[in-house]
Amino acid sequence: MRVRSLLIALYAVLTTAGLLVAPSAATAAPASASSGCYRQAGDHWECVTPGAFCPAAAHGKNGYAEDGDSYRCVQDGSYWRWKPAGSSTGQAPKPTPKPTLKPTPKPTAKPTGSKCSRKYLPLPDPKCQPGARDPKVTQATITSTICTAGYSRKAAPPASYTNALRLTQIAQYGHTDRKPSHYKEDHLIPLSLGGAPKSVKNLWPQPVLAGKGKTPADKDKVELTLWRAVCHGEVPLAKAQQAIAKDWRTAVRRLGL
Repeated sequence: MRVRSLLIALYAVLTTAGLLVAPSAATAAPASASSGCYRQAGDHWECVTPGAFCPAAAHGKNGYAEDGDSYRCVQDGSYWRWKPAGSSTGQAPKPTPKPTLKPTPKPTAKPTGSKCSRKYLPLPDPKCQPGARDPKVTQATITSTICTAGYSRKAAPPASYTNALRLTQIAQYGHTDRKPSHYKEDHLIPLSLGGAPKSVKNLWPQPVLAGKGKTPADKDKVELTLWRAVCHGEVPLAKAQQAIAKDWRTAVRRLGL
């Protein structure tokens, strides 16, 4: 009985010193390090066997296998074993996924206020379209320009130009109705009275559905009356231009026609 107690005590001392490996350790993971290589070196251990029991002196210490992999002596139930570094369960630690960085949204441009006011309708904003004259058309040249058949058609800018300008100016006036067909790109001083063909100061998007007495067709009648008066010598060109640029609705009356 005394001999058996001495043997048990000796076995415990040898196991603690790392000179013996408990039988269950061999079952958990076969030893691969040579007995001469497995040793403590400073604050770590070398040639450790992954999964094997580790001595008390190695508890909580780091160790390295012969292939250079890092391990740590951690408690596994009632025993201490060499497990992959950073793990207390024998499983290699999963890398922490890097947070996905969402792209910083670009600031949305704030909508700008209307450049031109609609309060003058059915007239344009005089700050935006005060009217502009064609310098080639003067009182001295009316017989070869505006009073010649077909002049307005020849002087008119291409539709591609006026259509693009109409879309831009509809936005400038802040119209909620953006349908182009609801507006006519109108010359404030008409071509028939020597208005500038392509000047943005003379072109504007006149609403087609402006109400009785306020439509483009109503203005066309005034333009025809003034054109006849100028070409028949009843009204000077400059006065007709000034009257229709100020307010086409009162132009005929102001000129006494």
